[in-house]
Amino acid sequence: MKGKSLKLSRRDIEILKLLQKDCRMPLDEIAKRLNMSKSTVHYRIKRMEEAGIIEGYYAKVNPAKVGKEYITVTLVRAKYGPGYHEKVGKKLASIRGVWAVYFVLGEIDFIVLARANSRDDVLRIINEFMQMEEIERTSTQVVVKVIKEDPSVDLP
Repeated sequence: MKGKSLKLSRRDIEILKLLQKDCRMPLDEIAKRLNMSKSTVHYRIKRMEEAGIIEGYYAKVNPAKVGKEYITVTLVRAKYGPGYHEKVGKKLASIRGVWAVYFVLGEIDFIVLARANSRDDVLRIINEFMQMEEIERTSTQVVVKVIKEDPSVDLP
């Protein structure tokens, strides 16, 4: 069923909202809050997992508390060629510290988000970009303050 589109009901969306707030919430509690049976909640969650809507469950880790206080946003312009976005995107994603790679349209080709534990670590990441022959140019900004960072999906 993975890859197939699944029509989400209002109840499915309510389940997703609860799981995004606390993915460790017991099925009993979800069922109670939504006035549903535990077996129905279990079935709906299983169905959304199989459809790839729910991709996993994660602990929300505070990056600063584990030493990853430096956040960088790098704009990357790559050498154009057949399938370059897949090849370059995979290479960028494999760099230690990189946590997001977006292929975009326009003057730049990729936006890369990374976390580092020191200025030297930021420099290491930038050097890895510069050593890639497929990259023409980069521009890196260092985030000085996070105003909002929310990995949850805004559901209706």
